Amino acid sequence: MTARVPCPPAPGPLEAYAAAFDDLFRSLAQRRGFREYLTGLLLPRDGNKTLTALAGVDWA
Repeated sequence: MTARVPCPPAPGPLEAYAAAFDDLFRSLAQRRGFREYLTGLLLPRDGNKTLTALAGVDWA
């Protein structure tokens, strides 16, 4: 079995929380997407935080 590719860390203390779920995800894309989703939930934003709205967030 090959070594798991490390995921870019989530900002601040959110990484410790997100890392606890890494064993549940098979691919790097899933782990990265989960971190982006958590970050989007915590960002200040006007209006509802729907999944489609979070997908349109510019992370830069």
